Amino acid sequence: MKILTTILTCTSTQHRANACLSTWVKDIKTPHEYYFYGSKTQSEKMPKTWNCEPNDGEGRSRLPEKTYKMLIESLNHDWDFLFKCDDDTYVNFNKLVEFLENYDANDDLYLGMKIVNPFAYAQGGAGYALTRTAVKKCVESLKHFHGDESKTKRAEDYSVGLALKEQEINLIHTDSISTPDPATAKQNQSVCINAIIKENKITTHYVNFETMEKIYDFIKT
Repeated sequence: MKILTTILTCTSTQHRANACLSTWVKDIKTPHEYYFYGSKTQSEKMPKTWNCEPNDGEGRSRLPEKTYKMLIESLNHDWDFLFKCDDDTYVNFNKLVEFLENYDANDDLYLGMKIVNPFAYAQGGAGYALTRTAVKKCVESLKHFHGDESKTKRAEDYSVGLALKEQEINLIHTDSISTPDPATAKQNQSVCINAIIKENKITTHYVNFETMEKIYDFIKT
């Protein structure tokens, strides 16, 4: 089994990408692989970074297009599971491997933490996993609406979920991929630390640089 991890980043959050590189990304060993997907500038300066910058430039409303470009590029690489997360997410990669070993990479799979609004889709920051066949089907639907201004105002995770729903691929919910309330995490990063260290989660979201270092150091000691 081979996992390709893709990490959403942009020029303004380069410090977050650096935090990932100095902590949990170090645990991604062969045969597994990772790439950041960010801006054109980042792809020119940071190794293992794809230029997935939207045609009209970076912007939150254009993240569906950016993620579409990432999904297309991912199909040029060899992998069984694609795992996408944001650059402010800590991933216990060894636990991710153990988790995905329970699933058949030949199936149409979409795994993540469920949000229901108005249908079930995976919270994208915390991360979601897709099999290759699911990605191929996802891009077939995602390409139809990622450039539609009324729809690109939606988040990338919603858009991916919508594309998969159109392809009749339903989310498999897991509590192991997790995110705290953003306001709570901003006030107290201990919720992020506890998610990985005490609650045995695979991921936690809204993690700052110092917290990533603390979690990584604790796991490695």
